[in-house]
Amino acid sequence: MELSKFCPRCGKETDELFGDKKQLCADCYPDKHDLLEIPDKVEINVCSVCGRMRKQGDWIEEYTVQDQLGAKFAEFSEPDVDMELQFWEDEEEQMWVRVHAFKKDMSDSYDTRVVFEQQQCEDCARFNGSFFKVKLQLRGEKDLENIADQIADKAAEITNRDRTSFLANIEKNDHGIDFFMSTEKMAKEILNMIKSTRNPEVQRSYELVGEENGEKVYRNVISVRLE
Repeated sequence: MELSKFCPRCGKETDELFGDKKQLCADCYPDKHDLLEIPDKVEINVCSVCGRMRKQGDWIEEYTVQDQLGAKFAEFSEPDVDMELQFWEDEEEQMWVRVHAFKKDMSDSYDTRVVFEQQQCEDCARFNGSFFKVKLQLRGEKDLENIADQIADKAAEITNRDRTSFLANIEKNDHGIDFFMSTEKMAKEILNMIKSTRNPEVQRSYELVGEENGEKVYRNVISVRLE
């Protein structure tokens, strides 16, 4: 015969008690034990330029408040606890989140203040600082403007896939058109695009741009001459 279970705190008869040493019913357990560890204040870092959020050291593609809150509060989740979020702003325009936690027959809620910290991600900082690793020099006498437009369109397509690759600048000079690219990956894709329709003469060189941590830093220069 199965014996009845009684909560030692409230005396209520129950089918299940929760806890290790001092077991309590589903109503009393959350009064003494947190189902989730939620801090009183939660900070979310958001890039002031592109709007991505920083999560555990990486910049991730979460842009709406709902998605950013979901990504951040997932850090406080527990395997056997379900979580629901409510958020609102008070009269002082401070954001608050109420976390509803559910575990078997138990439930509890926790209120915490959320602060969005604006900063600039590394990719946007490089972009705004005209950072580039490769200078592609487009040379020749015919049809440079048409090829230049194709290069700019291809660069925009690559940036849409990968924010670390971008076209930092375009400069026209007496010799042709120079393209300043943030990554060698972008330069390789664009060079392959040109080679798919043309037979260019390609020469590579390197120019010293400075030192970093005592090491010399070189920039890749690719000269592309069209016949």
